[in-house]
Amino acid sequence: MRRCLSTVPELTVRPIRPTDKDALLDLFERLSPQSRLRRFLAPKPKLSRRELAYLTEIDHRTHEALVAVDRDGALVGVARYACEPGETTVADVAFAVADAAQGRGIGTGLAELLFAHARANGIVRLQAMTLPENGPARKLLGRTGFAVVGIEAGTVHLALDLGLETAERRAA
Repeated sequence: MRRCLSTVPELTVRPIRPTDKDALLDLFERLSPQSRLRRFLAPKPKLSRRELAYLTEIDHRTHEALVAVDRDGALVGVARYACEPGETTVADVAFAVADAAQGRGIGTGLAELLFAHARANGIVRLQAMTLPENGPARKLLGRTGFAVVGIEAGTVHLALDLGLETAERRAA
């Protein structure tokens, strides 16, 4: 799958690949400390080899990541969902967009495509955690249908029920 991002047509979207480790590291390095804090909910000065493997070597079913790629091949954003080990229908979501590209609808466009992948793969509920002061994430999540379900340990917990229609259709 390689699609144009409707909100930013000069970008294409595709699933992440194991060969994207250097490109993902480059995107990470273009995130400010504040953007890294918002994405990882804690200060994150670097990504380990193990983390890079986890973020790029995925099954595209219970763990999916879509990347927005510019004309030069650089990653501009990434949206992902990941189920906990042993789980197949509930997944956590996370987004990151390069600081220079924020505010252009990239996160929203990636979210819409990611949610469609989640539905197609039998995911019926998406969950997210964010810091209370992360206005951009709360705005994106609210705009895409997430609702606040609680606040715990200094983080806002949100959820989006994707509906049972996909799971029911798969069982038929």
